[in-house]
Amino acid sequence: MSVKRADATQGKLIFISTMSFIVLVVIAGILFPDQLYTVGIGTMTYLTDTFGWIYMAGSFFFIMSMFYLAFSKYGDIKLGPDDAKPEFSTFSWIGMLFSAGMGTVMLYWGVAEPVYHYMEPLSSTGIVPQTAEAAEFAMKQSFIHQGIQAWSAFAVVGLAVGYLIYRKNENGLISNILIPWGRDKANGNLGKLVNLVCVFGAIAGISTSLGQSGLSLGVSFSYLFGTPDAPWIVFLLVGFIALITIICTTTGLEKGIKLLSDYNAYLLIGLILLVGIVGPTTTMINVYFDSIGNYINDFFKDALMLPTFAAEEEAPWIRGWPIYYYAWAIAWAPFVGPFIARVSKGRTIREFILGSMILPCIGIFLWVAFFGTIGIQSEPAVLEAAAASSKAATFIVLEDFPMGKVISFGVVIALFTCFITSLNSSTFTLASMSENGTDNPSNKMKIIWVIAQSAMALTLMVSSKTGIDLLQSISLIFALPLMFVLFLCIASTFKMLRAEFTDGSTSDPKRIDSNIKQEPITITESTVLKKKR
Repeated sequence: MSVKRADATQGKLIFISTMSFIVLVVIAGILFPDQLYTVGIGTMTYLTDTFGWIYMAGSFFFIMSMFYLAFSKYGDIKLGPDDAKPEFSTFSWIGMLFSAGMGTVMLYWGVAEPVYHYMEPLSSTGIVPQTAEAAEFAMKQSFIHQGIQAWSAFAVVGLAVGYLIYRKNENGLISNILIPWGRDKANGNLGKLVNLVCVFGAIAGISTSLGQSGLSLGVSFSYLFGTPDAPWIVFLLVGFIALITIICTTTGLEKGIKLLSDYNAYLLIGLILLVGIVGPTTTMINVYFDSIGNYINDFFKDALMLPTFAAEEEAPWIRGWPIYYYAWAIAWAPFVGPFIARVSKGRTIREFILGSMILPCIGIFLWVAFFGTIGIQSEPAVLEAAAASSKAATFIVLEDFPMGKVISFGVVIALFTCFITSLNSSTFTLASMSENGTDNPSNKMKIIWVIAQSAMALTLMVSSKTGIDLLQSISLIFALPLMFVLFLCIASTFKMLRAEFTDGSTSDPKRIDSNIKQEPITITESTVLKKKR
């Protein structure tokens, strides 16, 4: 398959610009940590208070657009030629979708968020803390924040990029979404701007998650092995993960990340089953289905929740929870989207959308329902300690739980594998974009990006006063310009799909395959006679 080449200056511009940005942030974090913190938090607060409606309404629009495409006449189009077959088994595919997406977020917040909402529900709702109503509110909100909104952002970018790579034989640069309006747009200044926005957003998103995972790993080692909860421990852990990621990412997609994702999926399934067996099994299952019902029932109301007449008390909560989650997902979309597109070659648009948006949520909801339930049912002292420390919440709750040490050890391993898988996928995408969208970026470029991302995450961790607030601000800031790139992705996808159909009846559309040459029409004597008649 021949892939069309991009403007050779694109990759060089992306690499130099983003590396300069990372170096600048690292230096600022080392020399001026307080000023970096103040600027980050102040910018985040202004943007979310002024433009919060864009994050919320945009995420809702992404969901509606993706579902429309999944069930439309375009749903049967494949990401590849019409006879293409999926490269990975369904199990491996789901494992890679999950591990490269919300895996680290689920492990970090799976206990911490339900416990926090149970102890401090949104005050404007009138719900009394630590009641059955507060527990239902906590579980429903956790489902909403880690649910379909995030995955829709990944699917928006993934579908556009996957269609361009495997259906139209383009390279992997996200600027190619501008091709429907002219290749000169994709290779021109607007295309360069799109690529830069995406790479900056990806750096912000991965730094946030790597930072959270690093903090959680540092605390977990303190709880399990008695190591000091000190920055140097986190530095060692992140360095070890970077080394493993370099080994993994240089072995190739199928050998490295596929194998790791498979093991990670088995581990997470095993942990859920173990918690279900030793914990309050019936209650957990009931919570799972009840929370799904509440999630679906209040979906439209919660999906567009914004501060209005009680803005003073609602704004900080909405900024810190739904807007943060959606912004984080949007920041991750530029590298998770292309990654899930690459592992989805040969699948139909319908398979891709429904698979990437719904299947991972089923697993995340199980985890949150099971682990969130044991968190909410903990003793009052445990609840207070867990609510006060999000990075340690899981290990605090599991400390007195049956087989808690074993489960905690499994969670630590899962954190490592999800951390490595996420870093692996972001490294592949960033290295590819730095080398003009190639499908096979050099190992040298991959190694450089692993080191750069790790340095950025460590800098933000050290500069964060509470360990997480500055990390959150980075995602929120860079997600705003990325919103408009995602809107472009949707418009581009619709334009390309419409171009693949004739102008005939939409009930029986005829697809035009640009890769197939049509045979010339031969006019015979019988044809002429029929015309005359």
